[in-house]
Amino acid sequence: MIISTNKEPSLEEFEKLCKKACQLMNEKAYREPDYYLKKGGQKLEREVKEELENAAKGTNFEGTIQIISGQRFPDIVAAKYYGVEVKSTKEDRWTLIGGSVAEGTRVEDVEHIFFLFGKLHKPVEFRTRRYEKCLCDIAVTHSPRYKIDMNLPEGETIFDKMGISYDEMRKLQNPIRPVVEYFKSTLKAGESLWWVNGEDAASAAVPAKIRMWKTLPKEEREELVAQGFALFPELFSDSRNKYERFTLWLVANHGVVSSSMRDPFSAGGQFDLDVNGVHYEKLPQKYIQLFFYKDKVEDTILKIGEDVLCATWGTEKTGFEHRMKTWMELVSKYAEKEKFNVSEFLKDMFESDNE
Repeated sequence: MIISTNKEPSLEEFEKLCKKACQLMNEKAYREPDYYLKKGGQKLEREVKEELENAAKGTNFEGTIQIISGQRFPDIVAAKYYGVEVKSTKEDRWTLIGGSVAEGTRVEDVEHIFFLFGKLHKPVEFRTRRYEKCLCDIAVTHSPRYKIDMNLPEGETIFDKMGISYDEMRKLQNPIRPVVEYFKSTLKAGESLWWVNGEDAASAAVPAKIRMWKTLPKEEREELVAQGFALFPELFSDSRNKYERFTLWLVANHGVVSSSMRDPFSAGGQFDLDVNGVHYEKLPQKYIQLFFYKDKVEDTILKIGEDVLCATWGTEKTGFEHRMKTWMELVSKYAEKEKFNVSEFLKDMFESDNE
């Protein structure tokens, strides 16, 4: 990390400093082709610091450059407000996974950052560029991280795509939120954000292991079926794709995979059922399941976060007192081709309990 207390140099002067240091490193790479091939990480940071100091002689940056220990961002800071993030790859490419979108380790007061990127592969070459100008996309490891492309054309950064500037986004209390909203807007049928779990994307917990549905304890399977009924009303439709979103949700939120989600909901044939004094004949199995899990279904709907309901139901925000009514309307709409009155069936089942 590099830090300085000189507030005078302009951004243009700092850009010239970075370009001069980059030029000095490229000249050395040309003269001594093998010099940088064994460098990497902290060794390369020291090389960059040395060339920045050489380039800073006679400028307002002279004597201001330091390296600060620890996992901080950026690696180099000059004149307190400027920084250099050092990146390298030993492959013949100009792309790399970069730092966290959240920037939780950013050095205080640093406002402008440049990359100094080293391609430590013959022929060795270094490039420098304004940080936000080469962030092309976002990838997810344990948390959202920027993807770097030193060849990225103007106007094609991830910020151009999201419609927000880098400075605006990094100063947000939750900079992950616009990332989630952007990727949600790009989802196609059958796609899901596996790394977004629950209401707070920034603190989302991705499952550490993957499990098969058939290996789950009976109690856990029942709980997940009840949550499926509550969150995905399309399960009551006759669509061939009605299990897709629930299946993706299981993987993303619980690390559970199934070769077929039809069986937990529909296997077992048809049954007669008495609900609140009304006799229903030959009901499909999923309505029998709903009857047995109705308390868990209602509990999920009433207790889960509003953002989750709106996302899974595809609705606008609704008042707490209207949640069950909204859910029953959605189920009835999806089940409109059933041979019995689903709306009345749901009222008999749920509203009778609340009278």
